[in-house]
Amino acid sequence: MNFHAHVYWDTEEKKQSAIELREKLLTMGCSLGQIINHPIGPHPLPMYQVNYSSSNTLEVETYLAEKQLTVLLHEDTGDHIKDHTKGARWIGRELKLNIKWLESIS
Repeated sequence: MNFHAHVYWDTEEKKQSAIELREKLLTMGCSLGQIINHPIGPHPLPMYQVNYSSSNTLEVETYLAEKQLTVLLHEDTGDHIKDHTKGARWIGRELKLNIKWLESIS
């Protein structure tokens, strides 16, 4: 099973904290998406994506939970609407995603 985490920020300080996580996440076997400095798709804040698998889920999610950031966690089933709604879990503040955008691509 594959998973995604979306690490968000809304200030320069939180952006720096989010970017500092990237090196450690790479050493945990994650692959990382581009740093997106503006809202995109269903995501209301700047973010980047972290890809990981069931083999390192506990390690990755525990590490992310220790940080003072907003993070969306979900399985990557291919059902984008389900993954980002019923299948979503949050670390920190839950954000309102643009589900209509997801519906438009389904």
